[in-house]
Amino acid sequence: MKAETIESWTIEYDGTRALHPVGDGCELYYELRGKGPTLTFVSTIYVVSTAWRNYTSRLAPDHRILTYDLRNQGASSGTAENFQQHCDDLASLLDALNIEQTYLVGTSISTLICRDFAVAHPDRVAGLILVGPPFSPWGSSRRRRIAQSWLSAVEEGGARRLFDLIYPIVFGDRAIAEGGSAAYLALRERFLAMNSKAQLRANLQEAVNAGDEVEKLSAINAPTLLLAGDDDFSTTESTLHAASTLLGNAMVEIIPECGHLPYAEKTKEFENSIGRFVAAVEDGTFTPGSRQ
Repeated sequence: MKAETIESWTIEYDGTRALHPVGDGCELYYELRGKGPTLTFVSTIYVVSTAWRNYTSRLAPDHRILTYDLRNQGASSGTAENFQQHCDDLASLLDALNIEQTYLVGTSISTLICRDFAVAHPDRVAGLILVGPPFSPWGSSRRRRIAQSWLSAVEEGGARRLFDLIYPIVFGDRAIAEGGSAAYLALRERFLAMNSKAQLRANLQEAVNAGDEVEKLSAINAPTLLLAGDDDFSTTESTLHAASTLLGNAMVEIIPECGHLPYAEKTKEFENSIGRFVAAVEDGTFTPGSRQ
């Protein structure tokens, strides 16, 4: 990722910004803009809703873009005891905005939220875009061990220690080489500004406790795009194909020369992949399989 990409976080916003109250007193910050098929971006632990402004500019002209902060993240309040609360929050937000059906875009650990929502509310999901999904047909041991090591880093050295641990893991080799020190420092400062030790501890503990429950994939009928970079630490092409077999109505797409964050490293390709997928589902031409 080049340094100038980092500087674009201040992009102007021309949509609706508001807080949505959910039943237990928690308030969810959300942003909504555009017209067309609705794309709801379910953020992962470290990505707040405002960041998606930078990764959806090509999609916004033809899609309705909904982004929001999870509980205990960004401008949202409250804490979560389990992923079911995130699913309930999402249903509440969609109800409040009169969105009957949406495409869900999940990244990393938030793909589990999208999966659970699709199982619980199948009629509300037009399609799933799961980016860098950490679930595996062979269980959750690897993912949980990684999450536990990140939690230990937070306990020992706070947000700074965690960032130094995950930076060379989540970004691809090429992005790190091209970005150099400027990109590293810019990303680190933003990460530290967005994440407190308490927030990271709570959210990572939640990730450790989350279950992969691979059998749930077989209960999903919605068209699904499994999308990942070819340098993603959390999954492999063979794992994605194994997951797509369980899903049944899924396709796998690999974006070359990027890691766990294709939306940040290969933004154009990321948006184009989503745009093609939604267009194919909307016009009835979606075909399960593989595209590279």
